[in-house]
Amino acid sequence: MSARESLDKCILTAILSLLLAGCAIGSIFQPPTPTPNPSRLPDSDEAKALLVQLVDVEKRAPGIVVGMIADDPQERWVVGYGRLSATDDRVPDADTVFEIGSITKVFTGILLAQAVSNGEVKLDDPISMYLPEVVTAPEHEGKSITLLDLATHTSGLPRDVYDLQTLEQMYTVLSGYRLAHEPGGSYGYSNFGMGLLGNLLVQRAGQADYEALLLERICRRLGMDSTRVQLTAEMQSRLAVPHTGSLAPTHLWDYPIMAGAGMIRSTANDLLTFLAANMGLTDTELQPALQLANTPQRPSVGRDTIGLGWQVAANTGFHYHGGRTNGSYSYLAWDPERKFGVVVLANVQVDVDYVVRLLIGRMPFTLVQVDPQVLASYAGSYQLPDGKIVTFHVDGTRIFIQLPDEPEYEIFASSESHFFLPVSELEASSALEIAFYRNDRGEVDRVVGLLGGVTYEAKKVP
Repeated sequence: MSARESLDKCILTAILSLLLAGCAIGSIFQPPTPTPNPSRLPDSDEAKALLVQLVDVEKRAPGIVVGMIADDPQERWVVGYGRLSATDDRVPDADTVFEIGSITKVFTGILLAQAVSNGEVKLDDPISMYLPEVVTAPEHEGKSITLLDLATHTSGLPRDVYDLQTLEQMYTVLSGYRLAHEPGGSYGYSNFGMGLLGNLLVQRAGQADYEALLLERICRRLGMDSTRVQLTAEMQSRLAVPHTGSLAPTHLWDYPIMAGAGMIRSTANDLLTFLAANMGLTDTELQPALQLANTPQRPSVGRDTIGLGWQVAANTGFHYHGGRTNGSYSYLAWDPERKFGVVVLANVQVDVDYVVRLLIGRMPFTLVQVDPQVLASYAGSYQLPDGKIVTFHVDGTRIFIQLPDEPEYEIFASSESHFFLPVSELEASSALEIAFYRNDRGEVDRVVGLLGGVTYEAKKVP
């Protein structure tokens, strides 16, 4: 499920912790290209050309599907390219099944919103109301975790707890956990918390499992016939086989006790139907719940906010979420002002969410190739004023950034010296921008980063 979530919440937190607020160097950092603002959706031919580049030239994924929808019924299309697997040459299409990872959290948020709309629960209900008496819900200085805290990643619960197989094991972890801060305060992405929320909603509704609740309350009401947790035999025949970053086939993410955090499988067609409902383009009884789920509830990261599942970008108002499993990547976003949405599905662990920005014109970059010798000159370690080290690693024509205590993430060139790091589900509106600078001798001596109008500078270590 979201090992990175392409670049997930903890990454941005790490970045922000390294930022030098108020630095006077912001004026020297100039992105090379202005942000376009198209009046129409890109057409499928534009998308197809981009997918050919990503699959055939850059070898980033075996197959990718992109779908877009607008309030004009004529402006809905899906285009796919590549193959389902190394042994299956079928081209992925609108009905190909993909894992959608943490996009599942949006569905869980809507299930909570629906329970609220039905009068079954309240957002500020403490989770202890829905736990067995033998389970102790952690508190901090007398303040309890609420359902809203779980849905907005403000519970203080851990990001991940591995090897959970049963609800009893989940309850044991919960009872023994000590909160470091008050619930409802700071944002901290928690797969564990959202998995717990999914289970609490199942128990409250008296359903057998998460899938039963999902099918009854969302999928059947919206006509999403290819969205499930457990694949039917027919859906299995349409599955895009997951692949690792090295394009090796791998297994599906199978973690039933955490189903509410990331175990849904779906198709581009179904997800466009889902977007249409969220954008108010379809008449559905779910509208009150969707409206509640889409309403910002808490601060997220930076200036972004979070509703019940949906992240909301401060700069654009985009609602978005991404997902990653051990072998699949997904991204879902929609613009409530311009009334269009986009879905990206890939059968590879590596994120491809920058496709969204290239297609919808919200990202002020075009991808360029940098001479390998120039690229090599950027490799090395760079020290921030607080002593922490940021490392750049070059592999041929690709360059990667590594923040302290984090894995490497690829960055992409927008000019010879300017790069960007897509922030995936963190912000649909902006990316971390990176620029390398040289001294009077032509040697690379520093790197400057920009995120959300805040800059930082790191000196290259000799």
